[in-house]
Amino acid sequence: MRTFIQDVKYAARMLVKTPSFTAIAVLTLALGIGANTAIFTLIDALLLKMLPVKNPQQLVIVGDANNPNNRSNGTPQVTNFSYPLYQELRDHNSVFTGLAAAASEHRLQVDASQSGKTSDERVVARMVSGNYFSVLGLDSAAGRLITPEEDTAEDANPVVVLGYGYWQRRFALSPSIIGASVRLNGYPFTVIGVAPQGFDGDIVGEEMALYVPLSMQPEIVRGRHWRTAVNTSWLSLIGRLKTGITPAKAQADMNLVFQQALHGSYGARLSADDRKSLSDPKFPQIQVSPGGSGLSDLRSDYTMPLYLLMGIVGLVLLIACVNVANLLLARASARRKEVAVRLALGANRRRLLQQLLTESVLLALLGGIAGSLLAFWGVRMLVSLFDARGALPVAPDLPVLGFTLGVCLITGILFGLVPALRTLKVQVSPTLKDTANATTEPRSRFGWGKSLVVAQVAISLLVLFAAGLLVRSLQKLMNQNFGYNRDHLVIARLDPTAAGYNADKMKLLANALVDRVSSAPGVRAVTYSENGLFAHTESNDAIIVPGFNPPNIEDSVSYEDYVGPNYFGAIGIPIVEGRGIEAQDTPTSTRVAVVNQAWVKHYLNGENPIGRQFAIADPDEGKRPFTIIDISHNAKDHGSALRDEVRPRFYSAFQQETAPTQIVLEVNASGSPSALASTVVSQVKSVDPHLTIQFAQTLDDLVTSSAADQIAMAKLSAFFAGLALLLACIGLYGVMSYTVAGRTREIGVRMALGAERTNVLQLVMREGMFLVGLGLAVGIPLALASSRLLSSMLFGLKSSDPASLAIVVAILAAVATLAGYIPARRATKVNPVVALRYE
Repeated sequence: MRTFIQDVKYAARMLVKTPSFTAIAVLTLALGIGANTAIFTLIDALLLKMLPVKNPQQLVIVGDANNPNNRSNGTPQVTNFSYPLYQELRDHNSVFTGLAAAASEHRLQVDASQSGKTSDERVVARMVSGNYFSVLGLDSAAGRLITPEEDTAEDANPVVVLGYGYWQRRFALSPSIIGASVRLNGYPFTVIGVAPQGFDGDIVGEEMALYVPLSMQPEIVRGRHWRTAVNTSWLSLIGRLKTGITPAKAQADMNLVFQQALHGSYGARLSADDRKSLSDPKFPQIQVSPGGSGLSDLRSDYTMPLYLLMGIVGLVLLIACVNVANLLLARASARRKEVAVRLALGANRRRLLQQLLTESVLLALLGGIAGSLLAFWGVRMLVSLFDARGALPVAPDLPVLGFTLGVCLITGILFGLVPALRTLKVQVSPTLKDTANATTEPRSRFGWGKSLVVAQVAISLLVLFAAGLLVRSLQKLMNQNFGYNRDHLVIARLDPTAAGYNADKMKLLANALVDRVSSAPGVRAVTYSENGLFAHTESNDAIIVPGFNPPNIEDSVSYEDYVGPNYFGAIGIPIVEGRGIEAQDTPTSTRVAVVNQAWVKHYLNGENPIGRQFAIADPDEGKRPFTIIDISHNAKDHGSALRDEVRPRFYSAFQQETAPTQIVLEVNASGSPSALASTVVSQVKSVDPHLTIQFAQTLDDLVTSSAADQIAMAKLSAFFAGLALLLACIGLYGVMSYTVAGRTREIGVRMALGAERTNVLQLVMREGMFLVGLGLAVGIPLALASSRLLSSMLFGLKSSDPASLAIVVAILAAVATLAGYIPARRATKVNPVVALRYE
């Protein structure tokens, strides 16, 4: 320990003696280590960190852990669950000590005027089963938590538990709120307690403000009765395993209980078609996966991008290490006399190696400290790019600190070992006599420093090529043909059910909204639909088409939307012939449909569909078949299909829909759509001030949000590619400058013998370009091979895209040429007289 302390003190003195070298090395390392720490912090928060609950390793997710907010009607699902199915799984399993259910509501209106607050606000609430907190093993921070007795449909209690963060922000941790009344969506609830500090809910990336019993679902989401519906799948399930039970055994038990339920009272409530579908061996099984890290709808989108970014910033750190290694190699030449003297006085080479590595590791730790400060800022930027809600738990913790420390130690050894070994090869006698080049390594055209530059160029090419592919892919994704002009559209999604509208009143409301919004200035056309363009809702059904025999139920599923008059004209989707959906399509007229080209290709093999009929595969819906009246061109209309081929879809009349659930207004603006969004809101409120407007945005903004993961990846990869390019060019500049300094006498002799400045410029530039060319020769095959990892993330181009590779090579060559030109030009200004006196 005493020797180690001495080494640290000596290393600190040596670094203080060379402040310029220390500052440059620390800054270089800080960029690389900071980038790695920031990305790992996000990976830790999203993928690795456990929920702050009791024994999180005992928790499992039943269903889809990556889609907790999914809701679907129609055939019951086993990714999310209906309440009756949850009851079957909860009451008849033999593997859980408890199985809890929960669902989120993202637009809950809160009025807490009794506490002195007069303004309304909208927050995220979690509707939870009565055993939710007990299954997670949580205790309240104040008051008490929801109990199973408060989650009964027969005697529901309107109680609410506050999230700790919300309690702190809104009520300043005041205990007086316990027992007070607040109105949630206009309904009075009693605050009974506060969730524990640090627990933001079981969905990573969402901070829950409120928790209410599932029994209060009709009051929280007005007009919906999901709790009793067997065909509405809306619940995420999380369970705690009994001792000795594995997730695989729990999965087998869940599927057994499910099949038994299909033959009992639960199955009796299903339609014959649903029972047949769910009993089919090809129907997906219930999945059970480890749940200690909670649920998240961000993981499916961002796991691959984050690991890819981790690889990119790892390469950036490697380039930074190479730069510092080059600095240490140059510094080693200046310290050869110091080392020679210590060796002459009897110092052990192994002892000197330990001391030199201590100096390198100390330098890396200083870079790590500076990098951690950069990471603290950088991770906030990353969260804003990856998570619009900004609720990821990204505070530093032990895994992150351990990762940073490990990176510092590995980095210090990585960039310090080669310079240290080279320093110890110094020849004592020639060095003490002050002869030139007193190292055991002879002067050569290709030493360690130049080898490291070749590595830098090759690694930089890898990073630049990956970034180039992602940027070009994003351009193609955003500039693809959507099937209509999206530049002048405003989309507003409304929830009339929450304001008390039934199906018939909703249809009248839709027409009234069109009349009112159409009269506003700047409006070219208005229409409406149930799902809308990029409005984050989607519908599909299995259908029956005469002459089409699907090999499985998935092939019979068609996507659908129910639209208002002039839908295709207002949006700009071309129709082939005939007419689209018009005002004449009323509830009492023939049920009609417009099908897209993908539908015709899939179901009719391209044959003319006009006049043909099809029906939804449901006993009630099948009694009213659809008659096809026209074909629409294919159009991209949902975020999930942004990267995919256009799906088979039919459009029917909104006024002929049995039970519409919402209204989406599509407004075509004659001017700027962003300026029209607020006008649309005011016009809707003028029709009914109680209408809930979930959002009103331009279509461009909605498309952009649908491509958030690709945009974030393109931006970050471009940033890190620029950083890699900068570091590589600094490395090339440093080596060429060091080479020019070492060849000062040679250059002077050449100029004294009559060499022109252009000859000297070419001599030095040729050497620099040789290093760059060699780096490109090494890097291009590596880039082409590694780019296959990006294939799943690209749109509209191959991973071996020659245009991207040519652009990257040109940029790297141009910038590297500039980095080599500056020291080369300095070499042409060498004074022969001064140079001949050198050394």
